Amino acid sequence: MLPRNNKKAEMGMGTLIIFIAMILVAAVAAGVLIQTTGSLQNKALATGKATKQEVGTSINALELFAEDGTDQSVDYLYMTVKLSGGSDPIRFTDTLLTLNLDNTSADYEYNASIDCSNTGSMSAGGDFGISYQITGTNNKAGYLTKGDVVKICFQSPRSIGEGEDLKVNLVPMVGTPLVVEAAIPDLIVDKRIAVYP
Repeated sequence: MLPRNNKKAEMGMGTLIIFIAMILVAAVAAGVLIQTTGSLQNKALATGKATKQEVGTSINALELFAEDGTDQSVDYLYMTVKLSGGSDPIRFTDTLLTLNLDNTSADYEYNASIDCSNTGSMSAGGDFGISYQITGTNNKAGYLTKGDVVKICFQSPRSIGEGEDLKVNLVPMVGTPLVVEAAIPDLIVDKRIAVYP
């Protein structure tokens, strides 16, 4: 025969209350943990999306040319651009264009009323306009979307002479800025001058 232990299990109302309290504490802790996990997941998704836009969105410059050509200087600049593969659309109203010359610079904002085929609608160092050369399948006015090829036009704050260096920055609100550094040719013989590439 086995010896008998005189140990008895805890019984009664007090034990039941403690047991229920432990279950409630575990349930509350699990709820807080689930809520925190959900919140962190949402923040991680938002951060990932913002990072993809910032890193994955960029613009390619296809061409930069200048016009006027009188008095061996140019006043009007035209830059042809498109989105890089995998980029999100860029809204031109959220984009800043800057022109840096040897002794001056200018900032430009998008103005939908500027006609790139009419230099009379441009003002020196104020706004830039756009003209769609090719429209993509998801084209939307005032945006650069996949498949679009856009000509950006703007007027320099002063005449740019032969051999002068210039730098054009196109800075979208989200994405990688486009920087084009070039120089006006040493000899201007035509009305239209290729600057880049």
